Amino acid sequence: MKKVIRVSVLRGIAMAALSLCIGGAGLAQTWERVGPEGGNVLSLVTAGDGTVFLGTADGHVFASRDGGGRWELRGRVGTRSDAVVQEIVVDVKSRSTLYAAVWTQDPAAGGGVYRSLDGGKIWEKAGLQGEAVRALAQSARDPEVFAAGTRTGVFFTSDAGKNWTRISPAGDEEIKNLDSIAIDPREERVIYAGTYHLPWKTVDGGKNWAAIAAGMIDDSDVMSLEIDRTNAARVFASACSGIYRSENGGAQWTKLQGIPYASRRTQQIAQDSRDAAVWYAGTTEGLWRSGDAGENWTRMTPRDVVVNAIAFAESGQKLILGTEDGIRSSTDSGKNFVEQNAGFSHRVLSAFAANAAAPEHLLAAVDTPGKDLFESLDGGKSWKRTAGPAGELRALFSVGDGWFAALREGGAMQFDKASGKWKEVRFVAATLPGKSKQDVSRPLRVMRPRANHMTTAGGRVFVATSDGLWVSGSRGGAFQRIAEKQIAGKVADITVNSAGTELFATAQGSIARSMDAGKNWERTSVPAAAGELLWINAENRGAKALLVGAANGVWEYSYEDAWGGPGRWRVVQAGLPRAASRRAWTGDEFWMIPMWAGSVYVSRDAGRTWERVENNETGSVLAVVGNEGLGVWAMTRTDGVVRWRGEGKRRENSQIGTGHSPIPATPSQD
Repeated sequence: MKKVIRVSVLRGIAMAALSLCIGGAGLAQTWERVGPEGGNVLSLVTAGDGTVFLGTADGHVFASRDGGGRWELRGRVGTRSDAVVQEIVVDVKSRSTLYAAVWTQDPAAGGGVYRSLDGGKIWEKAGLQGEAVRALAQSARDPEVFAAGTRTGVFFTSDAGKNWTRISPAGDEEIKNLDSIAIDPREERVIYAGTYHLPWKTVDGGKNWAAIAAGMIDDSDVMSLEIDRTNAARVFASACSGIYRSENGGAQWTKLQGIPYASRRTQQIAQDSRDAAVWYAGTTEGLWRSGDAGENWTRMTPRDVVVNAIAFAESGQKLILGTEDGIRSSTDSGKNFVEQNAGFSHRVLSAFAANAAAPEHLLAAVDTPGKDLFESLDGGKSWKRTAGPAGELRALFSVGDGWFAALREGGAMQFDKASGKWKEVRFVAATLPGKSKQDVSRPLRVMRPRANHMTTAGGRVFVATSDGLWVSGSRGGAFQRIAEKQIAGKVADITVNSAGTELFATAQGSIARSMDAGKNWERTSVPAAAGELLWINAENRGAKALLVGAANGVWEYSYEDAWGGPGRWRVVQAGLPRAASRRAWTGDEFWMIPMWAGSVYVSRDAGRTWERVENNETGSVLAVVGNEGLGVWAMTRTDGVVRWRGEGKRRENSQIGTGHSPIPATPSQD
């Protein structure tokens, strides 16, 4: 079994790499991270001066100079946002020089070894570009020597990365897919290599290799190798089949007991920095501790804590864990832990929305196991966990004075203020189409369509779904399908103008409009060159105008004279790419559109010209929602919620209002 990062955490990050390769000048970096604090930590290491570094799954490196009390973003390793910083090594010669083992989620990009000479701010290539580097170790005896484990084998350098040599046989069917590597502190030519399938060892710098699997369960993925600093012949290995110890340099292994089978995926094993008899095992079901070199183990954290990395700070007095949910630290050998994520905002979100009536009231869903949401009442200055709905979320909506959640597998939930719980929304449709609505004998069926967007008009809630358009009753209750003949199949979006007098929805390659709260609809065709329709914006656009996002760019439709008719469509460019985008936000001072590839464009002149907003430090933007005077909040792919404060020029004599619709997590996908 190979070592993996949870798919739910990394869903879609590979697409984000495209956003960082888009050329052209843009507005200066003005994004501010606002949380929620925490995130998935992949690697941890402590430098000689006590600075702790952590690596993430999108190339970012953070640092803390106070043992995890406060974190700061130092830089990005490479230029891709799908670069997984699997391991960070601090140069034993210089505490400000770091090395990073990197692999990319796009297999074609590979990865490589990177080096920073300034404590993680600027990174340069240090060899093995194109190789997915999963493990990296420096020799304690000769600091110029490094060994790297990649998907294709083991590599060696004796000049600090200037030149690398493959020391495992090319194309070897066994010594490949490396997960861990260790160099004997007494002799740099003695190297241990842990693969997806058992460990290997060389005593002559790679000229010869020997399998060292005696005593180990076959097909063990060796995720971590650690040599006892007091006895180099004693080696610990953590694998998918458990934890092993060897007293003779890997010639024979003993499977250590005490950790249950359910917790067998031990991501890292680490020796306590002060007491050599104490060992820690970071597993997918908590942290375990042994005070007798592995003979007996005790779980020190709750079972649901997924531990990816372990480090020690403050002269070894503080134990630091890198988990899927952020940083935890302990000053009493793991008896008690506290969260220490101040400054580390790196959440992978699945959904986000701002309250339509109180825009500083934010709700964010984290794309990790568990049903909790994060809620902020002050625009992201502070967050608290709150119970979320059952099921995996794909979007959150603020409609009127209520919250709705769209589920990834279909259906929706509504937050009930009275009970403080989420309750399922019922979509009820007739099984026999064509009969009158007054026919009470018509059988009904409950459906679970995928909700793409929601809005409100005339006191009712309208839902655009994968299976038509739906509306709530005048007093709430179940949703019923409407306009089945005019608007059938997938409806990507529905919106209402700022005056609340007109509804607009996508409808089979056309736009449908209702001027009577959804009772009757009329349609106008969309140019074939636009491609698939993704979203509509009728707010803050003045009278008789729409912005329409399509697969082939953003289009404007003006219907000053009459609805429908040819010649009223134009593609919006003037700096805006002709490509797929996510729902726009249009304010009185500026408009903002996030592109499907992750970049963001802003217009300060009602869409006549556009500029790209630099967002290299934040990751791809998936949704934006704003408020005049407060700026724009954006949901990013890997960096939680960020805010952008624009200093646009207010247009004179504008008829544009300030309302806005909730923004879903992503454009709809079926």
